[in-house]
Amino acid sequence: MRFDNIDTFREPSAEVSCSSFSGTRLLGRTMTRTRSTRLRLKGKRTKGHVTIREVAKAARASVSTVSAALNNSDYVSAGMRGRIEDAIKALRYRPNDLARGLRLQRTHSIAIVVPDLSNNFYIELVRGAKDYSASANYTVVIGDSRDSWEEERNYLDSFHRRRVDGIVRIPAVNSASGKARSILGNLPVVYADRYPMVRDPYIGRVGVDNVRAAESATRYLLSLGHRHIGVITGDASSGTSVDRLRGFTETIRSAKIRPDRSLIHTGHNDMESGHFHAMQLLTGAQRPTAIFCTNNMMALGALAAIQEIGLACPEDISLLGFDDFYWATLLRPRLTVVRQPAREIGMLAARILIDHIEGRTSVPSPALLDTQLIVRDSCCPPKKP
Repeated sequence: MRFDNIDTFREPSAEVSCSSFSGTRLLGRTMTRTRSTRLRLKGKRTKGHVTIREVAKAARASVSTVSAALNNSDYVSAGMRGRIEDAIKALRYRPNDLARGLRLQRTHSIAIVVPDLSNNFYIELVRGAKDYSASANYTVVIGDSRDSWEEERNYLDSFHRRRVDGIVRIPAVNSASGKARSILGNLPVVYADRYPMVRDPYIGRVGVDNVRAAESATRYLLSLGHRHIGVITGDASSGTSVDRLRGFTETIRSAKIRPDRSLIHTGHNDMESGHFHAMQLLTGAQRPTAIFCTNNMMALGALAAIQEIGLACPEDISLLGFDDFYWATLLRPRLTVVRQPAREIGMLAARILIDHIEGRTSVPSPALLDTQLIVRDSCCPPKKP
């Protein structure tokens, strides 16, 4: 989608005789303001907010003409547009978005609810949504649910009452028990990254092909010679987590390896659960030679557990994570990860939502973007027995 700047065409000034007039009456179409007009506008002070009626009076135009100029209507002449722009600058007029929203039943604002703003992936996703929204003249309000349905529900209810035009939603892990439909009504929703297993209404979904991404990560570990691979996945209420586990198990089976249920652990997409479940895997009777974490925060927790019990990564155990972050290369070892295009996911989610709000046809849904396996230093072939 293109957003082209609209250049304002200004006609050449016409010489007009005003000797018989004491005021600032303008004869014919002209871009030249008389000296008395400049004096009348210069330094004008208005108590409180300047209204569109004051702009119309200063520009000697009707309120409807000023409104049309503000909305870039073609029927406003260049001369009239110039007078209106001069009056706006002199009076320091700012359009009242609240009043405009009440009139149009639209606030030109969208909300985005994320589960964890301490996670760099969601920071980049929000940044992408804000960048696109700004290009479309929409503002963004943000809520951090801290992966709690109670918190998320409060944000959804608050945003609905604030009359946002739509919501980009990354559901909390325990949101399957929630009834978002009763809170949001007909408010348009686009899911980004995660999507719930329950049938809450939505108009679009943006993410990656999590099955294929997990397959790629698992095949890489298999190519190194690993056959005893542990996995720490997210909550089963998230379709994203279910898809990543499915990609892992299907790839293991395709290699003629029976998945070992004792090596499949379910965490909560945070460092604490990554650390806990990695400890369970590392101290169990059948210690794996590699661990695949389906979330970056759980991978950090797993790395801490590996180092805590005195194992070397990757010499004693390989570690592969999901989602990249800008300081991953500062860790030792540097983590091998599946990289998602977080910023692009946010931008596309905002685009689908705003296209829907404004009645435009958008990209098909679900929109699944490509991932990339970033090979660094945390994986190597397993030790020979």
